[in-house]
Amino acid sequence: MRLFIVLLLSSVFSFSAYAETSAWELEEEEKDINLKIFTREVAGSNLSEFKGEMLIETQMSTIAALLLDGQSAPKWMHQCEKFEVIEQIDPLTAVVYFINGAPWPVSDRDAVVKSVMSQDPESLVLKVDISVVDDLIPEDDDYVRIPQMKGFWLFEPKEAGQILVTYQVHANPGGSLPDWLANSVVVDTPYNTMSNMAKMLKKEKYTTAILPLIKNVQ
Repeated sequence: MRLFIVLLLSSVFSFSAYAETSAWELEEEEKDINLKIFTREVAGSNLSEFKGEMLIETQMSTIAALLLDGQSAPKWMHQCEKFEVIEQIDPLTAVVYFINGAPWPVSDRDAVVKSVMSQDPESLVLKVDISVVDDLIPEDDDYVRIPQMKGFWLFEPKEAGQILVTYQVHANPGGSLPDWLANSVVVDTPYNTMSNMAKMLKKEKYTTAILPLIKNVQ
C-alpha cells in the first residue's frame, strides 16, 4: 500500500517554522462546499501561512483511497505538474518528488517532501504530516528548489457522517516572488486544491474503496 501522499504538493509556496504568528484572517469562502481559507503573517517571513477548512460528508476510507492514488495528484492538487514517489519507507511513510508550475516569468518550483500518515485508534482522526527532505535528489537548473516547507492535512470525524478537513502549510518558496503572486498563491493553493478534492471524493473508485489499514466511523 502506498502512502497517503497528499503532500500537498500543492502547498508548494507556502515554511512554517513555528515562529511568532498573527491571528488568522478569513480570505475566501465557498459556502456550497463549506470551505473557508485563512492566512496569517509569520514573523521573519515574507510569505503568509495558509489554512483551509472544509466540512464534507464522506468516509475516512474514501479520503485515504484518494490520497493513496498518487497518479491522480496532478488532477486535483493546485498547479501540480509532476508527482512521483521516490522512496516508500513503509505503508504510511513516503518520500515524494513534485514539481509545481508558476506563471511566466516566475520559475517553476520543485521539492522533495516526506509524508507521514497516521490514524488515532480511538478518535479515528487521520493526519498527514508534510516536511521537506534535503539532499535526496540533486537540484535541477530548470527549477527553483523549495528549501523549507512544513504543514499537515487533518481529517476529523464530526456528527452526521461529516469530516472536517484542515489543510495548513507555510513555506519558503526559494528564490524570489513578485508581491502579486505571493499574495495570491497562499489563497489559490488551498482553495483550488480543496475544492478539487471535494469533487474527486465523489468518484466511485474512491467511495467504494476498502482499505484494511483505515477505520471508518461506525
